[in-house]
Amino acid sequence: MDWSDLPLDLLHLISKNLSDLSDFIRFRAVCKRWHSAAPIADPPRQLPWVVATRDGLPSTVRFYSLSTGKIYSVNFTEAKGKRLLGSSHDYMLAFDPKLHLLSLLNPLTRSEILLPPTDSDWHRPLYIGPDPVQSGDDVVVCWHSSGILTVGSCRPGDQEWKKIQIPAGAYGHTYYKGKYYVNERETLATKLIDIKTGATLSTIPPLICTKTGQPRRLDYLIMSSGELLGVCGRKWTCNAIGDHKFEVYQLDNENEVPRWIKIDSIGDRVLFLDDTVGFSLRASEFEGLKGDCIYFIAYLYKADADGLYEYPLCRYNLKSSRAEAAVPGSLVNMSSWFFPSIL
Repeated sequence: MDWSDLPLDLLHLISKNLSDLSDFIRFRAVCKRWHSAAPIADPPRQLPWVVATRDGLPSTVRFYSLSTGKIYSVNFTEAKGKRLLGSSHDYMLAFDPKLHLLSLLNPLTRSEILLPPTDSDWHRPLYIGPDPVQSGDDVVVCWHSSGILTVGSCRPGDQEWKKIQIPAGAYGHTYYKGKYYVNERETLATKLIDIKTGATLSTIPPLICTKTGQPRRLDYLIMSSGELLGVCGRKWTCNAIGDHKFEVYQLDNENEVPRWIKIDSIGDRVLFLDDTVGFSLRASEFEGLKGDCIYFIAYLYKADADGLYEYPLCRYNLKSSRAEAAVPGSLVNMSSWFFPSIL
């Protein structure tokens, strides 16, 4: 059989099932026919990579792929000295502490998009679309300054942020289709805020602890398959991976007053958490990914390691209520997630 004569639709189907972007690139390089059957604008879906380097980046950045179990070292001079602060799609939010510049970086294409300045050294992304320039999507970032949490939205090319401000110390928060969800620090209620106007659209009563009858904070808010999930179990410093515990709640809108209901399983879904935000994927859409789990970056204090912290990637099984290391033990400096893209 001459593999170059395979039908184009079959070649396209094969290309869409390649779990490694490097395999996709090699596939396109076989011949003109294979190249045309695998358009670069339609790559296979990728599980997120984990940035395996902490702050103070060198010119080479390491990534760990959940799909392949491989470590990729990317010569990324554009990121030297910058802090990579997380992403929601193809770009990562980067901050240059010396020049006080905020930008979006794609580690694979080296594309960089400058963002308006802020008055803070602490930033986290809430939403970055898959193609900020072409899509016209908002870039949504939060930052702390003088006891205030600011949530700013802009589009590439804007000179300043459209901003809303709330007291600092809010816990779980997320952005979805023009709306900002935040779990307030004082009341622990969840507010739904219009990202453009700052107007509060609705207030969801706080989660109530069944044992104490007192409000309980939600450390993460995650929009998953059209449902709002709340996660308790912030990953503050522990001595062992097994010390980490999580509980998941789902917002019930069936009654006149919305309420949080504890769920013991998230089924086919998988949650991914970083320092401040999380996102959700369907396990059935990715080969080898198991559902009903939470992937998180632990903050592990090693008492026998001269007071140094380790940041391993871990997986929490909701059925067994147990956490375990998710990658080889030598990778202990994870920092954030990144969706690889070659566009």
